[in-house]
Amino acid sequence: MKTPTVPRGTPKALWPAVALATVTIAAFTLAPALSLGQLDLSVTLLTYLTIAQAWNVLAGFSGQISLGAAAFMATGGYTTALILIHTGLPWPAALVGAGIGAGLLALLLAVPLLRLRGDYFAVGTLAVAVALQALLSNWNWAGGASGLTLPTERIPSGGNLYQIAVLVAALAMALTLYVRHSAFGLRLAAVRDNEPAAAGLGVSVYRHRLAALVPTSALTGLAGAVIAFQFVVISPDGVASVNWSLNAVLMAVVGGAGTVLGPVVGVGVVYYGLTRALQDQQTLSLVIEGALLIAIVRFAPQGAWPLICRAVRVPIARRRKPTPGADTVPDAIPRTPEHV
Repeated sequence: MKTPTVPRGTPKALWPAVALATVTIAAFTLAPALSLGQLDLSVTLLTYLTIAQAWNVLAGFSGQISLGAAAFMATGGYTTALILIHTGLPWPAALVGAGIGAGLLALLLAVPLLRLRGDYFAVGTLAVAVALQALLSNWNWAGGASGLTLPTERIPSGGNLYQIAVLVAALAMALTLYVRHSAFGLRLAAVRDNEPAAAGLGVSVYRHRLAALVPTSALTGLAGAVIAFQFVVISPDGVASVNWSLNAVLMAVVGGAGTVLGPVVGVGVVYYGLTRALQDQQTLSLVIEGALLIAIVRFAPQGAWPLICRAVRVPIARRRKPTPGADTVPDAIPRTPEHV
């Protein structure tokens, strides 16, 4: 039985927003103090955090298990490249275009995909990602299999790119916080948990699923633009690789899907703790990641973050345990930090 949580829309929802704003400002101003290697690593981590949070909102809060993050990454990356190469627009316009392009693709795909449920939706999104990768490989205007090279003199790099990645990741975190603490998120959770009952209460299932799909796709497209800026050269085997989809799923599930900070933990564990540490042994890294995913799904389906919170909370609760006979009044609504 799940522990009741603090109702959404209460003043308690304010402190996470303040914390996010504080961390974002601090990270934004940190750019001059970082070396080029640290900036590059930070951009990669922030990009993974963006796609993991986008997947978290789509699957963890609305119940739409997607394997199509690569399609929206590719849309954002290629839109950015094509705008910079074929127009005289600056990189901010290309960045905005990446988000719009990915959002429009989600709108286009919503009609067939949102009719699917469960595993069928996941397979449908995976098919979209694979089909788009094949299309880009054979589309000469988009560079074909060799991809496209962005004009280096017109793209952000170093500290500027890091600051863009910080803002994009902050947008993803802000969206997650909004869904977690708003009435919209409550209705979205109702659709996830019991679609017929939610529909019977007057919740539009299609509109709420669409409202989750489009912004998360746009965020993934922005992450694709950041990757395009970072690597300069984009190709179907790079920005359109299905590995982006799998990594988004892995990081969100390992950290804790349906929580705010779970994907943050997942990015740290999967990328920094495994992928980067075992970058010279990719086969071993994949084996460990697969074993970790199986272990999490089997023994801790809520993810690592709720386990960490529970491990910290239990000793504190024991120390605060009232003495026998003391007059105590239990809290009406227990706090559950694992849902943060």
